[in-house]
Amino acid sequence: MMDAKGNRVARQSPYENAAPSKPLLSPEQKKKLARRVALALLLIVPLPMASVFSYKEASDSLQFPEDNLFPDVGLDVAPPARTDRAVTYEPPRVRLTQGQREARIQRSRAALRAEQDLMGYVKSAVSDQIVPSAAVEIYLEQQPAVKIYQGLDSHRSQPIASLTKSFTAVAVMTLVEDGLIDLDAPISRYGVHVSRPEFGQITVRDLLLHTSGISYGSTLPSYAPGIRHQYSNGNYAHLATIIENASRMTYQDYLEQAIFEPLGMRDSSASPGIKGSSGIASSIHDLGRFGRMLLNGGHLDGAQVLRPESIQEMMQPPAFMPVTEHMEYYAHGFRVEAHHGRVKTFFHSGLWNGTFSEICVYPEDRSVVIQLANPVSYHSEALGGYRYRVTVLSARYVDLLARNSLAPSAMQPVTARFKNNSEQP
Repeated sequence: MMDAKGNRVARQSPYENAAPSKPLLSPEQKKKLARRVALALLLIVPLPMASVFSYKEASDSLQFPEDNLFPDVGLDVAPPARTDRAVTYEPPRVRLTQGQREARIQRSRAALRAEQDLMGYVKSAVSDQIVPSAAVEIYLEQQPAVKIYQGLDSHRSQPIASLTKSFTAVAVMTLVEDGLIDLDAPISRYGVHVSRPEFGQITVRDLLLHTSGISYGSTLPSYAPGIRHQYSNGNYAHLATIIENASRMTYQDYLEQAIFEPLGMRDSSASPGIKGSSGIASSIHDLGRFGRMLLNGGHLDGAQVLRPESIQEMMQPPAFMPVTEHMEYYAHGFRVEAHHGRVKTFFHSGLWNGTFSEICVYPEDRSVVIQLANPVSYHSEALGGYRYRVTVLSARYVDLLARNSLAPSAMQPVTARFKNNSEQP
């Protein structure tokens, strides 16, 4: 086809040069098409979007700020329910993790400060010659939290003085479990004849509780048993004799068989001289194993030394003592502090010239604190201040650690008398 100037051009259809006489879609048809497209988008688009956005797994659960005291708590967030199923709702579950000690402390600035305060004080006490050497270990849920050694290493053995009494009490309870000792039997049954007829029979329990009527510095009673507490080494000297007569072994051999060997306390030994009230030498490593056994209900690393019921029995107060909301008393081989019928802490210490030792167990905080030191004299006022300050700083630290882990407590009331009192929480 040629144009007016004689140039060849392509043939065009009539529709290329002329607009259609009317639009392809009317306004009503356009609106209807738009509604259908919108509806199709609502039905189609969510399906691929569900695969584009990934939801948090349990390991990515929500975390609180760094300086919060409870960093290990997270919420397990589930993806939204599918639209083709019935909608159900379950409250988010609190996930309790058992992270390592370092991870817990790093997330808690308060615990870090408490740890630094404790370490700094022990180091300054040694450098200032308040104590020539010292060591402190703290365990949370059987795991080491703090280990401080200033002039003492973990396996150095030294006398633990009156802390020996707690070992003697545990040894007695092992024989009770074996049926060889009855706590409420007269001590004359086991070859100890010191009761006076005018005062009445002393029981094994009286010796453990220091309620025998035997005064400090004596081995004979000066008043009736079971009416009041008076701390006396003579009570535990008699218990050592009872252990020997009931077990038909020497005191030191029985402790080796019943406590030291099962717990792997290779740095520990009992003297054949002074027995029951003192005479044990041990290291902070071994005392840590003994304390963790107590914290763990009588067993450690597969070794069963006592049953949990025996530990519970050892926490009971003397029968003559009235039950109150806040109690402090000497129980069966340990000093106990109880609040509202629950054991807040139980401990024992040993102090003499050149040695200081202490085990302090916090059942509700699931922690144990062990101390060793070498004071020049047990009369030192500075030593009393050191002991108090370390105890306070350690208690604050273990409280922060326990709150950081949020593991549930399984404490039982210290005495059945609380259990029956509905006014107690």
